[in-house]
Amino acid sequence: MKKKLLAMLFLSLCAISRAQIKNITSKYDLPSAVSETSGLLFYKGKLITHNDSGDAANLYEIDTISGNITRTIQVTNASNVDWEAITQDEDYFYIGDFGNNNGTRDDLKIYRILKSDYDNTTSVSSEVIAFSYEDQQDFTTNPYNHDFDAEAFTVYNNQLIVFTKNWASSTVSAYTIPTEIGNHTAKKIGNYNTQGLITDAAYNPEDNSLLLCGYNKQGNPLLVYLPNITTDKLFDGTIERTDITSSVGIASQIEGLTHIEGNTYFLSRERVNRTVNGIPIQLNQRLFRFDNGSFETLSVAPYSLESIHIYPNPSKDLILISGIDVAQLFITDSHGKNILKKKNSSNQIRIGELTTGVYFLKIIAHDKRQFSKKIIKN
Repeated sequence: MKKKLLAMLFLSLCAISRAQIKNITSKYDLPSAVSETSGLLFYKGKLITHNDSGDAANLYEIDTISGNITRTIQVTNASNVDWEAITQDEDYFYIGDFGNNNGTRDDLKIYRILKSDYDNTTSVSSEVIAFSYEDQQDFTTNPYNHDFDAEAFTVYNNQLIVFTKNWASSTVSAYTIPTEIGNHTAKKIGNYNTQGLITDAAYNPEDNSLLLCGYNKQGNPLLVYLPNITTDKLFDGTIERTDITSSVGIASQIEGLTHIEGNTYFLSRERVNRTVNGIPIQLNQRLFRFDNGSFETLSVAPYSLESIHIYPNPSKDLILISGIDVAQLFITDSHGKNILKKKNSSNQIRIGELTTGVYFLKIIAHDKRQFSKKIIKN
């Protein structure tokens, strides 16, 4: 019987793999100190991760080449009730202590830490952003059968977006929370049928997209790609959902996701020891690298990229665009905040009033096709 189950599992994976992306590569096992790696962040060439409930209030800095822990940073005035995610903006790290398996927590919080403190010491203090969901009325214990758990969030347009892990419905809901310290009500901005449980999120400022990761109740890990997002229409675009079982393994509890640059991401998997369809599965905590080419839904293919020119780049003032019929121009900063917007545009835009730095120019053509390019203001 066990051989029959294994054969059935193998056949199901072969069937799934026909629709799989092929460019997720396995890097290495992560240190045992982070066997419950639950959040992941790329910062200054290093990875930052943390465990969920059961560990101290620690952040672990990992060398991306060797996989070794290079620093352990203690958050002195915080506790790890159930840390599930970490994200960042220009000045701060944000740690999501909002894991809520039973649905009973009334102490949901996000710890905010200055990056300058993190850079200079291994012992940092935090400030607290407390919140509650605007539509949660029932706090009766209901383990793994409710829609108010969360393991994913990101900074977008100067606010936090929390993505829930909806056990009951296998969907995801998105809520916005201010980045300021204090007590806040999380405002619901959308819901989407992911057919799975979302465990992390990563914003890509280069194409204004979100990538979500998670797994379904059968143990198949997945990725969900949201292109060209806006806060008020987060789930309105063409959304791609892709099963990645053949790349990372069935029962892989993918918990961490972070953007590096371009279309490149890191994924992390917790240590796994469970049974699926009667088959015992043991997997080590592990890091994966993912080049997101399979998800590119920006409609640049009909254009010859070689024929589109953005110049001069870097520029002090005027940027000219050729090779594309421009309808709208947008410039965003590295955190997705809109800095400039022009409609019915000519093929030029002035950036003289911007501060020196890196930005992203997004162009929408009259036929709705789009193009995105990193620009530098000097």
